[in-house]
Amino acid sequence: MKLFTKSVLAAAGISMATMAMAADPLANTTWQTFDDGKPKGVVKITESNGVLTGKLISTVSEKGKKHVGMTIISDLKADGGGKYSGGTITDPAKNKTYRMTASLEGNTLNLKGYLGPFSRSQTWKKK
Repeated sequence: MKLFTKSVLAAAGISMATMAMAADPLANTTWQTFDDGKPKGVVKITESNGVLTGKLISTVSEKGKKHVGMTIISDLKADGGGKYSGGTITDPAKNKTYRMTASLEGNTLNLKGYLGPFSRSQTWKKK
């Protein structure tokens, strides 16, 4: 009986370690943002308890530097298959927050922000 218990505990430990190593592909990644095709800033995406958050870590404009350190993506969750939903994205220049979805395709992150029936898309590139 003791051997069985030890085997079950060992298997459970291996399973938990494997799950911990299977972090979301967006976790701890850095992205070049674009607006109307022009580079705007760099966002670092981190994960905590299955929730993704993105912070602006640099910007190309002098005006935008006051927003560095701002959380612009909140509450984003993986749906599987490179799809994400449930989050919000904030436009630092307008200080407005929108519902968002995202999809990951290789080194490209496609984001879509929603305000009522209207939406706007952006494509970010992995750094």
